[in-house]
Amino acid sequence: MKLNKILLAGVMSAASALAAQAAELSLASGSVAGSLAAQATVNGETVSFDAVLDDLSGAGFVLGAGASDASRALTPAGSVSQLWSATASLDTTLDPASAAFSAGSAGALSAHADGQFEGSLEAASLWLEAELAIVSAEEAVGTPVRVDVAGSAESLWASSGPTLELVPTFDLVVRDAGANVLGSWQGLDAGGSESFSFSFQSLVGEVLSFSLSHDSQAMGGAAAMAAGAGHTLDNAAWLEGTITVTAVPEPESYALFLAGLTAIGLFGRRRLQR
Repeated sequence: MKLNKILLAGVMSAASALAAQAAELSLASGSVAGSLAAQATVNGETVSFDAVLDDLSGAGFVLGAGASDASRALTPAGSVSQLWSATASLDTTLDPASAAFSAGSAGALSAHADGQFEGSLEAASLWLEAELAIVSAEEAVGTPVRVDVAGSAESLWASSGPTLELVPTFDLVVRDAGANVLGSWQGLDAGGSESFSFSFQSLVGEVLSFSLSHDSQAMGGAAAMAAGAGHTLDNAAWLEGTITVTAVPEPESYALFLAGLTAIGLFGRRRLQR
């Protein structure tokens, strides 16, 4: 019984080594920016809108947010309205071993007039850059770690008239200090959704360059509008995910863990055979 307890203690110690947290993620620096440009033409009159993303970053997180709710009167009658909101963020304050990130925008352009809607164009862009340091929690600088990046993205849209083009895109890239690409994901089809994930090896003490951008372009076509009627074009796209750092156990830990399990199995078998 005493030997069995000793073996079990060894296995538990090895299992603890396998599960040890080797490092944490620390935000070394970051910045965020974004903008919107939109216009619509009704009965030969063109109305334009613009807005920007405000940088609201603080200790341990990068945050940008922007919003616009504007309306312009038409001559002789009618109006064009634009509603827009957007955010981009990366937060290391929720979990020491991971960073949560997100980016997205939503736009709604509407026109009300008697006559001809001659087309519209919305273009929104977001950029987020961050330097993430892999700092020591329990292990020495230079200890191998595994970095996992995973998330999902979705696009939605609706229109009361013809939509000539809708292009939502995301571009996520992680690089090392030498600007070498460690992993990346790009895409999203209009009206679609997708999950993504990739992993790579790094070391405690390394600094990762994290880049996330979002571009959205929506182009509406011509449509006739009767008195009291209107034309609308709505679109939205969103991405969210996490980047996580975990320990890469040394081969000796695996060997000790497997040897302990084997010894306990053999010890138990011998007791049954007695």
